[in-house]
Amino acid sequence: MKKMLAVCMAVIFFFALLPSGEARAELPKGKTIAVLVKGTSHAPLARSILIRALLDEGYKAVDEKQLERIRQNKAAILALEGNVEAIMALGRTFGFSVLLSGSVAVPSPVRNEFGLFTATATVSATACTASNARQVAAGSASAKEIGYTADEATRKAVEVATRSAAASLLGKTPPQPPDSAGATFLVIAPARSFAEAHALAASCRDAGASNASVSRFAGGRAEIDVSYSGSAGQLLAALLAKRPDLKEETVDGNTLRLVGE
Repeated sequence: MKKMLAVCMAVIFFFALLPSGEARAELPKGKTIAVLVKGTSHAPLARSILIRALLDEGYKAVDEKQLERIRQNKAAILALEGNVEAIMALGRTFGFSVLLSGSVAVPSPVRNEFGLFTATATVSATACTASNARQVAAGSASAKEIGYTADEATRKAVEVATRSAAASLLGKTPPQPPDSAGATFLVIAPARSFAEAHALAASCRDAGASNASVSRFAGGRAEIDVSYSGSAGQLLAALLAKRPDLKEETVDGNTLRLVGE
């Protein structure tokens, strides 16, 4: 009887030490990470910043020569769209353990009355295990910067947005400035790929959110953490105006659930 009790207590203690299912997933250290970024001509800059952020935190990253071989593989394009088979195939072929796929979006810079240029950049990144394409971390950020030329403003915006996205990915998101403070909302909506999940986050920012990032993508649904200086109803109305392909399912406190039309 005493032996059985001891075994039961050991089992209970073991499970007590396990992280809960709601705990934030983390990038596994000791595993090799391949970084691929799509988007504008500034994608190489974003890639180098993401790799440097990983190395500074003690992670192992695939070197540039191997990355070039990976980029030339036909499966790379599909992998950047979140294709499960493509991610797993690349991992088997090139021997990395985690794929960090990123995207850079930069609208045309705007010239102001003083002759300076303002550029906005949005950088999103998602990390998936190569063994089963399961998402383990995600981060995204936007930045607006000013420069004497359009290229300078764009480069500065990409640098700032990428560093912020990397910080979010690594669980080190810097505090938001006071003028962007607002309530935190959770938006849950259907998504068929990581690209669609990040597009939903971008739609939240277009709807007026000061920040929006993918916190989870699984089972055909995306969960977006949103900072918004208004009510749930105002966020819902603004988001649906940007995304007519979605409609309200439920609004429960600060959680908005959406479904496809």
